[in-house]
Amino acid sequence: MTTGQSDVRNGIDWTKFEEALGVVGAEAKNARAPKNARVRWLGGLKLKVGVRNHAFLVDEPSHLTGEDEAPNAVEYVLGAYGACLATGLIVNASRRGIELRNLELALESTQDNAFSFLGINDEGHSGIDEVKVKLYVQANGDETTLREVWDHTLRTSPVGNTLINNVRITPELQVL
Repeated sequence: MTTGQSDVRNGIDWTKFEEALGVVGAEAKNARAPKNARVRWLGGLKLKVGVRNHAFLVDEPSHLTGEDEAPNAVEYVLGAYGACLATGLIVNASRRGIELRNLELALESTQDNAFSFLGINDEGHSGIDEVKVKLYVQANGDETTLREVWDHTLRTSPVGNTLINNVRITPELQVL
C-alpha cells in the first residue's frame, strides 16, 4: 500500500482501526474492558442513563403510565444485541475483505413472565427467554463465507455472550 493511501472497508479506515487494536491489544488488562454507567430517576417511570460522555433516556410505554419518550430497559437490551451483532458483522466482514452493500437485523423477543417484575404474580422470571434474530445482508461474499462470518459474529458477540452466560452481579444498598 502506498503511503498516504487509505484502506477504507465498509466505512472503516482499516489502517487506523488496526492501529487502535494494536494499542488496545498491547495491554492484557484491556481484555477485561471495564464499563461504567450511572442511572438517575427523573420522576415517574423515566430515567436518564449516563455512559462515558453519552446520555440516553429510558421510559415505559404509555399503557404502563410511562410517557413513552424512549425505549424501556428490555427494549434497549434487544437493540443493544442487534447493534452488537451488526458491529461484529461489519468488522468481521471487513477483516475478510467482504464489501457490504446493505445490512439489517430484525429481532424479536419474549419474556418468561413480565408480570413478576410488575408485581402481578411471582411465577418464573421476568427476563428475556427467547430472542429470534434474522440477518438480511447484501455483500460481495458468497453465502458460505457470509455464513462463516455470521456464525463467528454470533459466537463472539459481547452482548450475546452476556445474555447467554451467567453474570455475577454484586448489588449494594446505601440509604442516604
